[in-house]
Amino acid sequence: MAEQPLDRVLFGRWGKAPGEEVVVCRVDHEIIEIHCHGGDAAARRILADLERAGCLIVSWQELETACASQFDAECREALSNAPTLRCADILLDQLMGTLRSSIEQIIGLVQRGETKFAPREITTLLDRARFGRHLTEPWQVVIVGRPNVGKSSLLNALAGYQRAIVFDKPGTTRDMVTAEIALDGWPVRLTDTAGIRKAGSALESAGIELALDQARRADRCLIVIDGSAPHADDEGLLAAWPGALVVANKSDLPDAWEERLPVGVHRVSSLTGEGIAALGDALAASLILQVPAARMAVPVAARQVELLQMALSAAHADQWETCAAALEAILQPGNQAVTAPACANAATRE
Repeated sequence: MAEQPLDRVLFGRWGKAPGEEVVVCRVDHEIIEIHCHGGDAAARRILADLERAGCLIVSWQELETACASQFDAECREALSNAPTLRCADILLDQLMGTLRSSIEQIIGLVQRGETKFAPREITTLLDRARFGRHLTEPWQVVIVGRPNVGKSSLLNALAGYQRAIVFDKPGTTRDMVTAEIALDGWPVRLTDTAGIRKAGSALESAGIELALDQARRADRCLIVIDGSAPHADDEGLLAAWPGALVVANKSDLPDAWEERLPVGVHRVSSLTGEGIAALGDALAASLILQVPAARMAVPVAARQVELLQMALSAAHADQWETCAAALEAILQPGNQAVTAPACANAATRE
C-alpha cells in the first residue's frame, strides 16, 4: 500500500480466502482508509489483525487529537455530540473557522498594542460559554409542585409521549423521571419530581428532598399549580422560587383562583393540550435569552473557556504577554500521544 498513488481506490479481500471484501484507499502519505461490510464482526476482525501486526487501536476522539490540533479535535467532538440540527449548525460554524477567526483577531489586537478592546472581546466570548456548553448538554428544567397537580401529565404533554406514569392518587412519583426533548431546536432535559408536601414516610421525604435539590441546581424551574383547586402550599412555593415559570394546569376545569394568580402565569391543560405549545415557546425563550447571530463565535470546550478566563485575568493585570500566550494556547496543537503512523493504522471507526 505504501507504493500506491494517493486517492487510488482498490478492491480486494482481507486475509486468506474467503476473506472479507474490502475497499482500500491511500488518502494521505500516512493515512490509509479501509472500508468493509457493515456489522460488528467484520470490523472487529480487521482491527484484531491490525493489532496483531503491531498497530495501536485508538478511539476516533484520540485519533482526532493525535492527527489534528487539540482545538480542531474539540470542535469535531462537540459537533459529534450535537443533539439537534440547530446546535449542529452552530457547532459546524465553529469547526469551519468562526471561533478560530475570533480568537486570532483578539490575539492581533494584543500584538498590535490595541489592548483597550481585547478585554471586551474576551468577555464577549466568555459570556457565550454557558450557551456553548448547552450546545452539547441539554438545559436542565425541573418540574415541581404539590402532589396531584399534574406534573407528570405536563412532562408527558411537553415530551409528546407518555414518559411518566400518571395516576390520580397523590404521591405517585417518588423518584425522578426525565425526558429529553427539543424546544425550538434547543436540547432540554425535563425532570418530573415528587410532589412537595409534608412527607408521610421516610421514602417520600427522601423523594421530596431530592426534588428540592434538583430544583436548586436547575437552569429553570416550572412550578405547577392546580388551576381548579387552590391550596395554601402553592403560595409558599411561588414565594420560594420567584424566578420560576408558573404553570396553572387543568385549564379544562373551572378556574378557582380568580385574581390571585401571579402575573405571567401560563394556563395549560395537559389533558387537552391547550397552552402546551405556548408554554414550550416561553420556556425556550427563558433559557436562551439571546439567540446567536449567524457566524457568531462560541467556545465549545471547557479547556477553551479556562484559557479565555486566564487571558482575561492577565488582561486586567496588564500582563499582555501572558494574555496572548493563553489565547494562542487555545489554538495550538496539543500533546500528541499517538504518532502519525499509528493514526493511519487506527483509522477504522466503530
